[in-house]
Amino acid sequence: MGKLANVVMYDCIVAGQTDFLYGFGTLFVRQSTLLLRSCGGGITAWKGTNTTFTNKYGVYITDSKVLATNTTVLRERKGKCSLGRPWNALHRSVFMNTYLDASILPAGYTEWGGQPGGNLGVNTTLAVYETYGPGNDQKAQKVGKITAILDAAAVQPYLRPVDVFMTPEGGQPNVQWIEPVALGA
Repeated sequence: MGKLANVVMYDCIVAGQTDFLYGFGTLFVRQSTLLLRSCGGGITAWKGTNTTFTNKYGVYITDSKVLATNTTVLRERKGKCSLGRPWNALHRSVFMNTYLDASILPAGYTEWGGQPGGNLGVNTTLAVYETYGPGNDQKAQKVGKITAILDAAAVQPYLRPVDVFMTPEGGQPNVQWIEPVALGA
């Protein structure tokens, strides 16, 4: 996805293998299915964008499902697929109200392995809110100290495209082009 772009995906099927949701702008996925063909890295590998203003560039998945494409993937990768890993210290991804099958790593997210100490920073957001299913393990997420478990107040700034989309100057863009159902209206 392009730098500073705003994209909505609604009622879609997206299949991939390693870091298949990646980019520099903002991607909002609602009521969709993410199919894991395998998993070598994470589902998300977002590269946040450094700006002179506070931004919410990232990937937001809500009211969706994360599933292995078949029983072979599920059997071979059970508990091994990461929700994501930061491409830089500005990574932001949030899974909200989403079903996670048994292929998901119990700790949720992982650090990027290519740098000493990973590349988690104060501006890195690797979070879940009200995720459920056999791949959701809040105890492991807390122990791993990488996945943030958001409460109702903390997730408020990320619930709808209108909450996270921005212009390149940091303002609120026109969202009239987005169907009301995709907006969460």
